[in-house]
Amino acid sequence: MKKIMISVLLLICAYSAISQQAEQIPSYASDQRDMSWYKQQLSAWQNAVEKNKKDANAWYNLFKVSRIIAMHEFEHKSPDLEKEQSIDVLLQDMEKWIPNTYEYNFCKWQQGGNNMKYYPYLQKAIAIDPDRKEHIDYMINIGEMERNLKQRHEYSLKKMSSGQMSAGMLYYNYNVLAGLERNAILLTAGDNDTYPAWALQAKGFRKDVKVVNLYLLQIKEYREKLFAELGIKNGIVEESSENDFYKNKLLPLLNGNSNNYPLCIALTSAGCNNYMNNFAQNLYLTGLSYSYKSSSFDNIASLKKNVEQLYALDYLDKAFYE
Repeated sequence: MKKIMISVLLLICAYSAISQQAEQIPSYASDQRDMSWYKQQLSAWQNAVEKNKKDANAWYNLFKVSRIIAMHEFEHKSPDLEKEQSIDVLLQDMEKWIPNTYEYNFCKWQQGGNNMKYYPYLQKAIAIDPDRKEHIDYMINIGEMERNLKQRHEYSLKKMSSGQMSAGMLYYNYNVLAGLERNAILLTAGDNDTYPAWALQAKGFRKDVKVVNLYLLQIKEYREKLFAELGIKNGIVEESSENDFYKNKLLPLLNGNSNNYPLCIALTSAGCNNYMNNFAQNLYLTGLSYSYKSSSFDNIASLKKNVEQLYALDYLDKAFYE
């Protein structure tokens, strides 16, 4: 009986040792795990850092898992300020032990939340290791926000060539763009309906379309630049009335641009109810997007044309990857 008990204890200890082994933390957007796994990894990477304070990879994974838990763990949820402070303390430790590494400078930028005050940290990270993939999305976003389309195109192609963009998403977004009116403004809502569209434009397809991500549009400086470019006046948003602006004014403002660019909303933005609930009567399905029209519109003709003439239905002649 004692031998059995000892064997069981050995198995438990062995399992515990395996479960505590530190693993590389994947992007939460691409590979979500159970929260218990993240908490287990938090402990494992804390142990790794304690063993070697100069291990930049250990600090980087500790930052990633700490940030995921802070943003997505809702049980026994602590106040947001407390979470922010805990990450800030972690970054202070990283600055002490690994200040001149890609990992510290990239994490410092990332924690800044797209605040351009922290842009020098991102630039330093890229200077240290320009071949890393982690900064690509940020450089695409900054290119868009600064209206530096050359930079946006350059990093969109890098994202594509690094294998971070699925062929299926490229095929889908090819059809979204193919079915739009000339010079359309296309509203998108996330990574998978924005980055592939920008990558296709970087390759020369439908560069006339203005692909506008709804979440980036919430950044004041970007919104003001874009509105000026599109010929939109009276687009000032007071912080106190921001919610009302997006519910009641955004779509009519975009549609009323002085350049007469037609407004379209990707079907993948349909979940953004704040933007569209009050304008259902103005949205006409034309395939993989809605056309916003202030008067009656024959969407059946557009739908038929898109499906029969413009959409790539077999994908055989659109080799986005070798």
